[in-house]
Amino acid sequence: MKTLNLRTKFMIILVLFILAPLMIFGILFYQSSKDLVSQRTDKESLQVLTLVNQNVNQLLKGYESQLNDIYEHEDIIKQISASSETKSGEQIIQSDDTVNRYLRDFLRGKDDLDSIYLFTLKATYFGDFKGPNLFAHIYRDHPMWERFIALGTGRAVWLPSYELPPNEYNSKPSHYFAVGMQVKDVYDSLQTLGTLIANVKIDALDKIISNVQVSPNSVLLITDHQGNLIWNRNPDAYGINLSVYPFFNQLDQHKDGRFTQEINGTSYRGTFLRSDYNGWYYFSFVPHSDLNEQTNDLKRFLAATVVAFAALFILLAAFTSNYITRPIRLMALAMKQIHKDNFEMTPLSQSSDEMGMLQGAFLSMRGRINELIKEVRLISNKEKEAEVRALQAQINPHFVYNSLDAINWMAIENDQTRISRMITSLSDIMRYAIKPGEQLVTIEEELKWAQNYAYLQEMRFEDKFEVVFDVKIDTMDLKVPRLLFQPYLENSIIHGMEDIDTGGVIRITVQSTGSEDDQKLMVIVQDNGGGISADKLQQIKERRSHGIGIYNLDERLKMEYGPSYGTTIQSVYCEGTIVTIILPYIR
Repeated sequence: MKTLNLRTKFMIILVLFILAPLMIFGILFYQSSKDLVSQRTDKESLQVLTLVNQNVNQLLKGYESQLNDIYEHEDIIKQISASSETKSGEQIIQSDDTVNRYLRDFLRGKDDLDSIYLFTLKATYFGDFKGPNLFAHIYRDHPMWERFIALGTGRAVWLPSYELPPNEYNSKPSHYFAVGMQVKDVYDSLQTLGTLIANVKIDALDKIISNVQVSPNSVLLITDHQGNLIWNRNPDAYGINLSVYPFFNQLDQHKDGRFTQEINGTSYRGTFLRSDYNGWYYFSFVPHSDLNEQTNDLKRFLAATVVAFAALFILLAAFTSNYITRPIRLMALAMKQIHKDNFEMTPLSQSSDEMGMLQGAFLSMRGRINELIKEVRLISNKEKEAEVRALQAQINPHFVYNSLDAINWMAIENDQTRISRMITSLSDIMRYAIKPGEQLVTIEEELKWAQNYAYLQEMRFEDKFEVVFDVKIDTMDLKVPRLLFQPYLENSIIHGMEDIDTGGVIRITVQSTGSEDDQKLMVIVQDNGGGISADKLQQIKERRSHGIGIYNLDERLKMEYGPSYGTTIQSVYCEGTIVTIILPYIR
């Protein structure tokens, strides 16, 4: 981000802060829509299963009612009752024909009933155009059927579907489901006479369910309470038992419910309903691909919406970032022009917002800079003129030096040694003061100047005082500021010695201080003059009195080398003054 320009950064930030919430909202909305589709599918599946259950129950109750008609037929019950054991053989044959004929007549007009059988301990009665052998074989292969029917104690018991293999009557396998009940002698102590079973064609359920679908690829199933398949649209599925799947064992006799199950690599959302009539389970399996298909339109709509809004927001971000950064770019261009000393550029567009305030401040600054540049040029021209005048003025010091040399030689010729020494000291002082070069000089040069200055002052004040130099350092090439001693020596002479007639002493001590790792140079200027009163000393320290010059060096040293360097003054009125200067040890 640091390498990008401000406009690009604005665009990225705007796009992220606008598109990110939009995309999150789209994802959440899509997820909630998927949940809504799943809930709607569950609701529709339960409605379909409820309707199918009602229609199937109505059909099955019709078959149960028909079986009850046989159960309650007095002549048939008497024909098969145990009291017929006293009948002759001819009467038994006649009785068997009567029952068989009744069962065959019973099937007439009932297209969904394939056959009906009545199994007793002594005989098998049937109404089946295929003959009794095919179903009798199936019945013997399912001994549990008779036990289930016996547990019904006279009520109708619905048996799982079964497959009748190809035979001379049908070249393809055919599927049926059966309903059975025990037949009891209602006229003689409710003795069990046999088992009545009606075989219903699977087509009876096909008529009700085959065209019912929750989704294009949904699957409807009917099983008994043990998971045995009763009906499925696919004939190859007969014989499957759903109890092998985990979801079936979790039904726990619930009235209805929902589950998710993967079957043969396909994930399904399942809904079930348990019949109160016979305990059958009705299942609806909707593949998740069908659920996703229902949300594809929504997904495409959301994608198109996000793309459209993204394009709109990108354009908006580009326009906004350009609107914000354009004045800044113009100001940057104006600054570059100022750098090239071009102040005659096109005026910036003004506005009343914060950017307008910034532009106004820039224009004001640009005008001020222009004025300052003109002032600097004027000052520069004046400095050049001053340099010329300074070069011209160098003639005067040379004239003074030459004159002093002539006077010195005259003094020597007349044996005036004191006058000669004074002239020589004055000449050295003048040369040192106006000597061009660095701000730092050696301590040796500074001491020589101070000695010449002190000699002249001693001669001036007729030996009222003397200046003593006490140098305690091993080397004389240490660097110190030029004219270091001048303000302090001058103050000691003019102010300290003004009231002394004789015996004044000014001692200048130069020594080192501190450790070897942090060595410093200490200069002490001490006099026994009149001293400074406490009030006046405080005024000097606060820069409110004359003597400010003695603190200029203090400020310079602290600014240049740090707070541990500088000048301190100690004074006792009528006793004297001590000035201590701490300098860095510079070679």
